[in-house]
Amino acid sequence: MQAYSFEKAIEAQFDCLVKKVIKCEQKKYYRDISNCKKREITFSDLSEKIFSKFSVMDDYSSNYTVFNVLGMEVQILDEQLSKILKILPDKKRNIILLSYFMDMSDSDIGQLMNLVKSTIYRHRTSTLEEIRKMYEEECRDE
Repeated sequence: MQAYSFEKAIEAQFDCLVKKVIKCEQKKYYRDISNCKKREITFSDLSEKIFSKFSVMDDYSSNYTVFNVLGMEVQILDEQLSKILKILPDKKRNIILLSYFMDMSDSDIGQLMNLVKSTIYRHRTSTLEEIRKMYEEECRDE
């Protein structure tokens, strides 16, 4: 009979130990979950700016419209701008492309095109105004 009670005591001790281990694991699990919630965020809660860093847009040459400006290639991605630039006379288009896409000053453009700096300035500002009007017309039509 003593062996039986000894076995019962051992079983009780083992049962107690297993329950303690399970409780400790449960506490550890809930603590880990809590820590994860503090450090992690769902994709839906991310701002658009941060979310955009996780994606990459493929860039194909067929997506661009290429303009040849005095022997240099200028690539334009925006379709609406490309359409408007195609409508413009070569001289005005070249001035806009050299100025805004090739980062050239009016003096540099004037030297390339054999024109005076003030002429380049006048063409550039008037062309920008034309482009603005074309954009406005296109927006009204839509």
